[in-house]
Amino acid sequence: MYNLVPFDEEHIHFIETDYEFPPEARAMFNNHDAIKGYSLFKDELIMAAAGVHILWGGVAEGWIVMSKHGYNTPKTVARYTDRLFGGIMADNELWRIQASVSASDTKALRFASWLGFEDEGLMKKYGPDGSDYRRVARFALC
Repeated sequence: MYNLVPFDEEHIHFIETDYEFPPEARAMFNNHDAIKGYSLFKDELIMAAAGVHILWGGVAEGWIVMSKHGYNTPKTVARYTDRLFGGIMADNELWRIQASVSASDTKALRFASWLGFEDEGLMKKYGPDGSDYRRVARFALC
């Protein structure tokens, strides 16, 4: 059974990824009052965590951390993530959620588009390794 619960900083330390997610990246989620998010559990496993860092009134930076288990049920995780971002926008009176997606990650770019994020352009040499990223944004309907 799936359960969507408010994000707790401990979740980020227990999520199992199949990609490099170093401790310093996980530490960015510690003790941060501007983080609003949720974690999706299936039984005791974290499938994904997603949310936003509020930048200022009306605007936030979106993020998703997918666990290796979440890839086993991508449609379920996608539906929950779509509802989650819609709820976060309404609950926090956001008119914009922006995110950065690796320009070489076509699967993540397709997922962002499916979630209603629009491509705003290329950010050259943005990544920690100097790689290019795309800036995407989702806007409130009203």
